Amino acid sequence: MSFTKNLQSKLKTSVKNIYHHFFEYDLSKLTTLGQEPSLIIRRLEHAFFQREFVLITYQNGKTEIGQLIARSTNGRFVLRSYDHKVYRLIDLTTIFNIEVA
Repeated sequence: MSFTKNLQSKLKTSVKNIYHHFFEYDLSKLTTLGQEPSLIIRRLEHAFFQREFVLITYQNGKTEIGQLIARSTNGRFVLRSYDHKVYRLIDLTTIFNIEVA
């Protein structure tokens, strides 16, 4: 029992470290301006073809981490969450900012 708790705590710590390594922001570089649509499309296409993880910030302030697994139509992608449990259809018009890991 203690072995599993120890393993869980180590996994939790390593996941937090990985998250901060890839998606930690420099507070002096934060912006309130959204990215250009052409930049968003380029980053989404790159992440889709390279199977990289993305951090997506939506217009309403909500954020998601996941992997793009398909492109459904023009301007829409299928995002698989980081834990492979949720699939979501995302629209380019709702994206405020995107970061690729």
